[in-house]
Amino acid sequence: MHKELLEFEDESFQLIAIYSSLEGYRMAYLINKNLRTKLEREATDIDFNHSEYHAFYALYSFKDPKAYYSVELVTNKFKGEPKRILSTGSLFNEEKFSSKEINLIPEYSKVDFFLKISEEILPKEFVRILNKINQIPGVQAAYAIEVDKLKNKQNLIFE
Repeated sequence: MHKELLEFEDESFQLIAIYSSLEGYRMAYLINKNLRTKLEREATDIDFNHSEYHAFYALYSFKDPKAYYSVELVTNKFKGEPKRILSTGSLFNEEKFSSKEINLIPEYSKVDFFLKISEEILPKEFVRILNKINQIPGVQAAYAIEVDKLKNKQNLIFE
């Protein structure tokens, strides 16, 4: 069972783009260490059905019962092969499928992770979080994204 993207809702959240070559579990660990969160890998990935690819994006989440917001870290890149369609061609004809990288948010193809902060948080708190992420070893850059200008905002609305 995998998590599926929900239909577009008017969900309020803030977003940080993170550039890093770290593995997802390592990024989650370092965010936990620096932000004092407890991001944990969800049992199910984000399941996204692109036209030629079925992609899965790792999701780490944390909801502090004392805090008024939740934090989710999602990978933006999936590398996989296209869906295989049975051909009526020769039994011995083997097609070569090359692996391709598919992004959850295509307009930010260079971004490795998105940190989604649900609900409104104070600007001062958001800047503190952003600064702490930029100080993590292995993070090349992190910056805020204007969610309202995202073409694929619905790709970040999941439960």
